[in-house]
Amino acid sequence: MSSSTYRTGDDLIFGFWLIFDKLGDVRMTRRPPSLARDERAVSMDARLPLALWDTPTLRAQLVVNADAAPTVNLEIATEALKSALGVDIDLQVKAQDGDGA
Repeated sequence: MSSSTYRTGDDLIFGFWLIFDKLGDVRMTRRPPSLARDERAVSMDARLPLALWDTPTLRAQLVVNADAAPTVNLEIATEALKSALGVDIDLQVKAQDGDGA
């Protein structure tokens, strides 16, 4: 295994080494390690989808007449977005000063 980083298909492959010792300590390095007598190394690859670096941009606008009081169930809205997008959402409702929109 290599300690380099390369792309294959829709993934990035990150090569690295995990080094363990008898006392339970662990360290990581990208280069082949120099080991002490009580250490052992494992060459590893992490395969990460390129989609991890895609940042979705979501925008919504809700306009309510001045004489109507909106009710939003944030729990249901958050779960619906989480289910649709597959990500955790921090959904908040904030009052806006002034005339609105």
